[in-house]
Amino acid sequence: MSDTVLDRVIASLRAACEFNHNAHMAPVALLWPDEARQWEPVVDRIAEHLPIVTLGDFDQALKRGPAYWVRCVVAGTSPAGLGDGVPVVYLPGVGRGSVRAVDSCPPHLAPIAELQYRSQWFSHPNARDWSVRALLTHASRGVGLQIADDADTQSALLLALDRLLDEPVDHLKRQLLDAQVFHDLVNPDPVRSVLDWLDDPNGYRKRFDNAQLSVFVQQCKSEFGFDPNVDGEITAARKLAGRQGSWSQAWKRFAEQPDRYSGIVGQLRKARPDMLIVDDREVWPQENEAAEDQLRSALLDFSVLTPEGARSEVARLEKDHSWRRGTVWADLEKAPLAFALEQLAVLADVTSHALAGHDLDSLRADYAQGGWRADDAVLRALGSVHADTDRAAVTAAVRALYRKWLDDGARSLQDAIGSMANAHTYHPGGAASTEPGVVTVFVDGLRLDIARRIEARLLELGLAVESSTSLSALPTVTEPAKPVLVPTADRALGPGPELHAANAVTGTKASIQVLRSLMGEHGVQVLGLIEPGDPAGTAWTEAGELDHRGHDVGARLVDYLDDEVQRIVGRVRELVAAGWKRVDVVTDHGWILLPGGMEKVELKPATTEIKKGRCARLKDGASVSTPTVPWHWDHDVRIALAPGATCFEAGKDYEHGGVSPQECFVPRLSVSLGEVGAAPGGPEITKVKWLGQLCRIELGGVTAGVTVDLRALPADPATSIAEEAKETLTTGKVSLVVPDEDLDGERAYLVVVAPDGAILAQREVVVGRNR
Repeated sequence: MSDTVLDRVIASLRAACEFNHNAHMAPVALLWPDEARQWEPVVDRIAEHLPIVTLGDFDQALKRGPAYWVRCVVAGTSPAGLGDGVPVVYLPGVGRGSVRAVDSCPPHLAPIAELQYRSQWFSHPNARDWSVRALLTHASRGVGLQIADDADTQSALLLALDRLLDEPVDHLKRQLLDAQVFHDLVNPDPVRSVLDWLDDPNGYRKRFDNAQLSVFVQQCKSEFGFDPNVDGEITAARKLAGRQGSWSQAWKRFAEQPDRYSGIVGQLRKARPDMLIVDDREVWPQENEAAEDQLRSALLDFSVLTPEGARSEVARLEKDHSWRRGTVWADLEKAPLAFALEQLAVLADVTSHALAGHDLDSLRADYAQGGWRADDAVLRALGSVHADTDRAAVTAAVRALYRKWLDDGARSLQDAIGSMANAHTYHPGGAASTEPGVVTVFVDGLRLDIARRIEARLLELGLAVESSTSLSALPTVTEPAKPVLVPTADRALGPGPELHAANAVTGTKASIQVLRSLMGEHGVQVLGLIEPGDPAGTAWTEAGELDHRGHDVGARLVDYLDDEVQRIVGRVRELVAAGWKRVDVVTDHGWILLPGGMEKVELKPATTEIKKGRCARLKDGASVSTPTVPWHWDHDVRIALAPGATCFEAGKDYEHGGVSPQECFVPRLSVSLGEVGAAPGGPEITKVKWLGQLCRIELGGVTAGVTVDLRALPADPATSIAEEAKETLTTGKVSLVVPDEDLDGERAYLVVVAPDGAILAQREVVVGRNR
């Protein structure tokens, strides 16, 4: 390994102690004068390797004392613990000429003046003190470095001396050392320092030593064109917002992690000029806040718009506000309505066309292929905002865009199903599999759009997923629909009270306990929430609380969806890891969610045995004006349906029981390890958020050495479109930038890559688009 500067300085001191044994007596000491005190900050470090005693105020622990004490130490009459070797007497503030004339030297130096006759000097060949620069540049007696000869470099050298001692000499000899080099030693990241200072000026000054602060000021002057001590924070914030020269890199760093510099937001707020340039509007928090206020007011006005007018207005607003999703304010979650607008644009697009066809198969195919995206966009738009005022604005827009499309789809399906149900040709999906090695995960109220989220997450984990849709039993509530899925002996269940199925033998209502008992009798393991079961058999288990949450909190279900999805995915993952050949995910029904509530339709109490939000069991012979269908468990019993997307109860924004694509077309997922096999404990992409060309990724289960990249082809690193692939952090958060703006809107793959190049997880994304 190359010697460090410290090694060479020590070697120079040792060489100065050498003498001609044939001509001279051994020196009693090596005198090291340093009138300018340039070496004083690092003498203690040198003293770790040489026997150094320092002239100064007495402190035996520091091997420092006045001239009489120093003389005694050299004579060996006052032990100082110097160790072996010729003692080095360091003389801070004392020049060689100060002690040359013994009779006239200062009194405080007189006791050691005579040492010069029995010692050797550590000084330049021209008899001057060794300045730091002189020793470091001297070719034969020093280190031999090339150091620029200007005032800025001299000042920077002294500030960086402590750190310079640790640098390899061979590395330093390859370059001319100037002020910039020494500044970088003390403060290698000036951009970070400027941001840290601007974020908390007082705290920054307290955290760093004088050398770092001095270098910081010099770097600010030379690289950023301002003096923090004179110009102040507001001037710096205005320069940061200007993004010129080095400030452009500073803004980029701030924009990558704005939450790390919360204090800068306040500085920018104070620095906003009275006259703005249009291109600079994205940097000022006030501009984003004003835009959010304008967007909120515009969305609230949707309450008086037709669906066509609402779609036109969404397109206009998207054009005006989409740029804000790429700003630091979006990353700081200060632009929630801009993100809600992105989903409203999707909603406007999907709802611009009614679901195709009027027969069951056409409606089912169109909804499964893309109609579900309208429901998904509603949930994502609502989930983008949290403040009540923002929710009210998004609700107004959702109702204008979605309500008629939702109602039309429900009425079309009611027309298609009515005749089928009456002819007994409407057949719900079959019971869960009892094939050995298959476990069924029942999720109450798993709507198709939520199932698509689950499917995407499972695919990201490397699991194989086959998806399909089936029909819910009528009416679409848990009591009659769930027992249809439960694997029991043929004819084990029959009609029961109200809307419940029942044990066909005992007539007992098919409660959870009854259903579990019947499954056990049929050889099906009934697993608790965390039990793995025996993969050699067959099993049934349940996961998630979607329907329970929906009934409890209505439209605020959107606040719990990510947790629910994660819980369901986690359970499936556990079961695959436990050795089950296949995990089937099934559900009993979907639901309608219309923020602001569904229109109420009256149903006379005298006509019903039991009434729910969107369905009712009618009394024998009762006549109603609403659509009716036979009950799944007894075709002689009629079930009244709320027409379209209406409700028999007021104030309901979450409900099910009727006939609509959302309630009747239910998903089924079959999950397995696939051909290659997945790593259930490996990394997982949990969240992706685009802010313009910046992609923020959150990961779970990451380990050291794993990198994240954006690629046109997932397995080909040569197709990377990211500025650079990045290693995952312990926080599980990574930011990638796509520098080519022409790639906006293009499809790509977000990949998590092992050190050996293997793909651990991947997700298809659209550059600049949140889905």
